[in-house]
Amino acid sequence: MIGFKLTESALPYRKELDYMASLGLALFSEDGIPLHIEKGSSLSLSLTEDKATVVYGSLSSLFRGIAFLGRGVMGDFSARFELCGEMIDNSRNSVTAVSKVKEHIAYSAAFGLNCLYLYNEDTFEVEGEPYFGYMRGRYTKKELEEIVEFAEGFGVEIVPCIQTLAHLNQALRWSCYAPIRDFGDTLMADEEATYALIEKLIAAWRAVTPTKHINIGMDEAFSLCRGKYLDKHGLVNRFDIMCRHLERVAAICEKYGFKPMMWSDMFFRIVFGGYYTDAHIDKELLEKVPKNVTLIYWDYYSTEQSKYKAQVEKHALFDNELAFAGGAWKWSGFTPAIDHSLRVSPMAFNEIAEKDVKYVLMTCWGDDGADCLSGCVLPVLALYGAYNYMPFDKAEESARNDVLFATGYTTEEFCKLCRPSVTPCENLTPYANPTKYLFYNDPLKGMFDKHTTPEFGAFYGDCARELGDLALRGGPFSYLFDVQARLCSVLELKATLGVELKAAYDSGDKRALKRFADEVIPEILKRTEAFYRAFRSGWLSESKPHGFDVQDIRIGGMMQRLRAAMTTVYDYLEGVTDRIEELEEERLYFDCRPDDSDKCLTIGMNRYNITSTPNIL
Repeated sequence: MIGFKLTESALPYRKELDYMASLGLALFSEDGIPLHIEKGSSLSLSLTEDKATVVYGSLSSLFRGIAFLGRGVMGDFSARFELCGEMIDNSRNSVTAVSKVKEHIAYSAAFGLNCLYLYNEDTFEVEGEPYFGYMRGRYTKKELEEIVEFAEGFGVEIVPCIQTLAHLNQALRWSCYAPIRDFGDTLMADEEATYALIEKLIAAWRAVTPTKHINIGMDEAFSLCRGKYLDKHGLVNRFDIMCRHLERVAAICEKYGFKPMMWSDMFFRIVFGGYYTDAHIDKELLEKVPKNVTLIYWDYYSTEQSKYKAQVEKHALFDNELAFAGGAWKWSGFTPAIDHSLRVSPMAFNEIAEKDVKYVLMTCWGDDGADCLSGCVLPVLALYGAYNYMPFDKAEESARNDVLFATGYTTEEFCKLCRPSVTPCENLTPYANPTKYLFYNDPLKGMFDKHTTPEFGAFYGDCARELGDLALRGGPFSYLFDVQARLCSVLELKATLGVELKAAYDSGDKRALKRFADEVIPEILKRTEAFYRAFRSGWLSESKPHGFDVQDIRIGGMMQRLRAAMTTVYDYLEGVTDRIEELEEERLYFDCRPDDSDKCLTIGMNRYNITSTPNIL
């Protein structure tokens, strides 16, 4: 990395530049090349042995320029999108620590992104609503003001992403919200108390951020008009109710100076029964959709460019501004699938560039408890920034260079974090998550025993060694590799534990059963404790502590089940019981496939309450 000496022209940005340096995103020293900063109309970079010059248009481009110059990149650049940034999920137990949000802001600016979307369903302070985000680590007004002020220094816009219809299950659990709960996680439309609450939510964000943009959610509202609304109003046209509700919410946004955007899927689902559909779109229905709302086409799955093209074209039929949301896959358990994200993102960008899309989000969801640590998404963050500033044919190479300079790890090494989900099996999907369901697979009930082979143990042992070697390199991102290595160390023994226990029991091999109770299970417990410590440390370095209680309950429960398995085996060996009832049961496939199926053994099932036990949890 090239080092620079700060001249007087850089002093107004000293605080931000020092912060970049603390993250390794820039290098400043008294014997470096003098850095001159000028305000202009667009980003222009020049570098000689005697002088480095950044002429910038937008403030965020200044820091993109400094990071570019730090690795010797020169020329003229301009941002492709009006807004392009990461969306942090603060609603699935992990509420990102304020200090870590600041890091995301600095990385965003250095990589070429100019906004940060904060997805908070209920995890923000709302005046007069003490149960909204209660005990969930919600951001206080003061914390949000601190985040916004820090972001303004980098020219990064903080855009709130809230929910104004569904996905409010954690808020609606409280009895004080029962009058406005339709069914499940969905608010009651056409109810004045509902709009009073929504206005409070929108006002809370207006009080802390100057942005004109707000994401009002409204996705996956499957329970709309199917509960209390149905009881009160009878059968109705759900599309009309959706549009009417949207008009009310959009009017509130306008009152507070916000320009709303929303996820587009419900318009497709209500009319066609699915999001990715080839059905004809009725022009009369198109005309009912309010025009003052930006529609977000989200796609995290498609692996063919033709699918992105088709969906973009369908969205273009709406007379609404269009945004696009891709994903940095970190929401399928402990192990990321960013390799998939890096593979499909170029397809999406090639299509959205053709349709003059102005707004881009890189979503980082945390489904079912935010098991996967967020630092792993950095290569995807760099790729989105590169597509914002670079010609498409140079974007991927530029992003790889940014990742290496910023972290000391290559993009290919970051993708090694994904390997534990790619077991000896073909045709995997990005949501396959064997590291989670095998970790929680009960040693006696073995609901996933049919989804393993004898090779799994050796595979996870190899993953543990490879990732452990990468962790030994040290540095601020080494914890990601350490956590995955320790998880794989557990799975080296646990992935096939249930299969081997049952085989020993079925064959009457009491010596083998004793070895499992005396040696193997205690070793798994020891390795699990090491994983737990590393995982907890990683979580607390990224997030507030509030949501980790769920991990304590889950991991602690799994460890207790291991101890229970030991006790059960000892009772059998010592004649206290004459059989182990759980091991008497025949093992079936979790996904109900036939025994002669040739489907890949590895599946996607990211719901702890379903995978940990067949009983009521």
